[in-house]
Amino acid sequence: MKPAAADYDVMILGGAFSGASAGIILKRDHPELRVLIVERTTQFDRKVGESTSEVAGCFLTRVLHQSGYLSARHYQKHGLRMWFCKSPDDSVCDLTEIGPRFQARLPTYQLDRSLLDEHLLAEAQGYGCEVMRPATVRTITLSEGESPHTVEITPQGGQARTVSARWVVDASGKAAVLAKKLGLMHSYADEHPTSSIWCRYSNVNDLDSFKSRQMFPSLMKEVKNIRSTATNHLMGHGWWSWIIPLSDRSFSVGVTWDRRVYNPPEGPNPLARLHAHLMTHPVGRLMFEHAKPDEDDVFYYKNLIYRADRVAGNRWVIVGDAAGFMDPLYSHGLDFCGHTVSAATAMILRELKGECVKETVDYLNMAYPRSWRLWFEALYKDKYFYLGDAELMHAAFLMDLGTYFIGPVRLVYDDPEHEWNRMPYHGRPGGVFGSFMAFYNRRLSHLGRERMRKGIYGAKNHGHVWCPRFSFSPDTSAVRLLWDGIKIWLKAEITTALASPVPSMRREASGQVPVETMEPVPAKG
Repeated sequence: MKPAAADYDVMILGGAFSGASAGIILKRDHPELRVLIVERTTQFDRKVGESTSEVAGCFLTRVLHQSGYLSARHYQKHGLRMWFCKSPDDSVCDLTEIGPRFQARLPTYQLDRSLLDEHLLAEAQGYGCEVMRPATVRTITLSEGESPHTVEITPQGGQARTVSARWVVDASGKAAVLAKKLGLMHSYADEHPTSSIWCRYSNVNDLDSFKSRQMFPSLMKEVKNIRSTATNHLMGHGWWSWIIPLSDRSFSVGVTWDRRVYNPPEGPNPLARLHAHLMTHPVGRLMFEHAKPDEDDVFYYKNLIYRADRVAGNRWVIVGDAAGFMDPLYSHGLDFCGHTVSAATAMILRELKGECVKETVDYLNMAYPRSWRLWFEALYKDKYFYLGDAELMHAAFLMDLGTYFIGPVRLVYDDPEHEWNRMPYHGRPGGVFGSFMAFYNRRLSHLGRERMRKGIYGAKNHGHVWCPRFSFSPDTSAVRLLWDGIKIWLKAEITTALASPVPSMRREASGQVPVETMEPVPAKG
């Protein structure tokens, strides 16, 4: 397995989730490999706080085998909940709520990414990866033939050095070092113009507290699940806010919006805008009116969406967020991290054994953009036009999760050796499912616009607690829940078509958003 002369067999750019995971997978079964991880930071920042899906939960527990660590240091996630209102002055007792009635069946987690990333990088180092940290990558020279790639690296306070490696793995996250160097990065901001602000809060009044239940007794009636360790989403026309609990009792809170539809309240800084926005929703006001924000942990991004046109080449490969990102609504970011890391490491190990991997490179360069585009059109394209309508999102919630459990979740549990090395929704069945999802997403988006035009948008945002009749799991129950969602969708088609415009009830969108000038950089204070 020993390659031609090079300082390292594999050099990984970035030591957070994707980079550390790649190092772990490469070294634990092949300790003879020389793996270098280059990380630019002294310590990982706290990031947004991350809620995992069932696919990412599978990767963490069955590929990386982190069940014990996650159970001890991070919250078990108890599903996704959505809250809808008609006005900021509504009582929480009146709101429509969508979410599970009972606990989750498969492992998912509320992650403090700074803790997890440090743990995974330490584990990679424990398996024998060399870690150069903090260090800055200056230049990358990729070889077109069999000679090693070379990278100029400057350790903090040290002299620049040139290091050679047979393989280069870009796990640099949103920095996207290789994609930008090679001119592969493509922005989809015109098609999906989303922005986001987020912060950490302490002294939060959670939904399971005595105070919350005393103020709003209905919180005890319908739902037997724990709400405070679920991912709670506040929903509105053109926007949604996440509320993610972390193990230090702080909460990650943010708002993501489509600039075509909504703009958060104006304010002197991003934190002021976020807090003012939270006060426009009854659940936001209940939880955060007296909470304390961490003013040194505020971030703003203007454009969230991007994708590399190619992700692999002659002994280089791009993984995780360095390859692309769509939207955080359904917490699928780590799904693609798991699939790309698994595919990349399997390809590297095969090549180091002397096998030709050109077919795999061609597959990844075809399958990743196709899978990314399929997921985008199926789940996120123009979804913000109906996010604030409880009935339409109820249909989407059941259909989106039903197809997810029937497809990606079932497959990674049933056939992990094959599926982790493939991209989600690959092949003919995946294409059929994806086309169906994209169709109903387009229809729901149309219904959202039509309901806004007729003045009936959000008509069922009061008085409902919609809990799926089964807990989601990768078996026949997911098919039945998908069918439930289809029935709600078809009913919404009929009621929307038959509804007469109600001018007195019409609620306009929040206005066209002025062109933003802020760049996607951390915003302090």
